[in-house]
Amino acid sequence: MASILTSYRKAALGALTSKLTSNGSLRALSSDPEEISHPGASAEQLEAYRTLFGGEAFDGVHRSRLPSVLVHILGFPLQLQLMTRDDFPLQLMGLVHLSNQVEHRSPIAQDQPLRLRAHAENLRPHRKGTQVDIVTEVFEVQAPGAADEAPLWRGVSTYLSRGVFLAGKPGGSEGSRSGAGFTPPSKTAMWTLGADEGRRYAAVSGDYNPIHLSGLSAKALGMPKAIVHGMYTAARVLEGREPDAAGHSWSISFEAPVTLPGKVAVAVEKPDEKMQTFTGWNPKKGRRHFSGELHLP
Repeated sequence: MASILTSYRKAALGALTSKLTSNGSLRALSSDPEEISHPGASAEQLEAYRTLFGGEAFDGVHRSRLPSVLVHILGFPLQLQLMTRDDFPLQLMGLVHLSNQVEHRSPIAQDQPLRLRAHAENLRPHRKGTQVDIVTEVFEVQAPGAADEAPLWRGVSTYLSRGVFLAGKPGGSEGSRSGAGFTPPSKTAMWTLGADEGRRYAAVSGDYNPIHLSGLSAKALGMPKAIVHGMYTAARVLEGREPDAAGHSWSISFEAPVTLPGKVAVAVEKPDEKMQTFTGWNPKKGRRHFSGELHLP
């Protein structure tokens, strides 16, 4: 599996060439997956994750199993490897992360050998361009020749390529991210994020995307300030809320980016014993950063 930095280098070089066909349209989406064997999360990676997010996932609710965002982290390099292939129709550089949906069906232990598979699907119009789903599945390692079993974990990451439209398909109505009409609920927590929060997440995840690392590196890519990684916010809001035995699912949608340093007001509400909703927003401007749901077994 290519490293994250290798994939970013390939994407940067690939940005100099067009992904369009000779008639100016996007290439068709390939259904061919990327697949690898993975040794599982190391003790060092678990400790780094625990240090960053407070430790409840291992000292409290999640004593022995991997939290679902750490499973996502294991599969993220495979996503990038898929999205930097020559047959992937969109440029990786500049893709906007819109949302994630995760089904954590069975518990995954530290150092448990895994098989990871990623594929792209559902290339479709968006009001600002074209969006695509990257599906990552995590399986137990099977004996040679054994039939595939259901995945232990399944995640769908949705990305947007702005300004790139499908031929003959006007921009869709999906994905309004304006936050119009948002009324902040009563907050249950306030996060204070330091200027180094992006670098701290990168040390755990291996994702050293310059837009998350510092103001200078973000400005080099056209961003006014560094922004925190969307999956950082997912990991932080889910910390200590996921059952050790898994069997749960969650979703998150991203809106206004969280700039660093900064504060995020958070509200977690429990409509019933098997569902929690969560929202994060800018406490000064009232702009929503993210919203989502956690469904418990």
